[in-house]
Amino acid sequence: MSERALFEDLLDVLDQVLTKAGSIHSAAYDFGTGVPLYKTEIHTIRAIGENQGINVTQLAELMGVTKGAESQTIKKLVRKKLVEKTPAHDNAREILLGLTDLGWTGFYNHEQFHMEMYDTLSDYFGNELKSKLETFIAVMSELNKILDAYQRRSNYV
Repeated sequence: MSERALFEDLLDVLDQVLTKAGSIHSAAYDFGTGVPLYKTEIHTIRAIGENQGINVTQLAELMGVTKGAESQTIKKLVRKKLVEKTPAHDNAREILLGLTDLGWTGFYNHEQFHMEMYDTLSDYFGNELKSKLETFIAVMSELNKILDAYQRRSNYV
């Protein structure tokens, strides 16, 4: 098979993977909370759970989004009773974030969701899992760099 044909096959497989991943990530799951949570929301819950007492500015930086975007997500999570805001002891203007009991339920069930994905990979690859993951990370990192270069030089993006 020619390099060009292999490239076209790669694009087809990549499109299939991105479509499936997009479908999984775009769906809302309740993670045991009784309210629908989208990817951004549950990953914000995860970040707060792993960084109790973080402020909005720090959280936005950690999540790679603007402070305004993160503030909107926090408002939704407060309305859903998953996140609580408390003033810092030394600075009443600084608001610290924490999870409610319901937020912790979502946090732990999201961790379980990741464990189920890990178990699926482990069952599929068995003893080769570590080397497969290392290879996959290396290939995806290179692909990310290639896409960055493509975006810099392309008129299509």
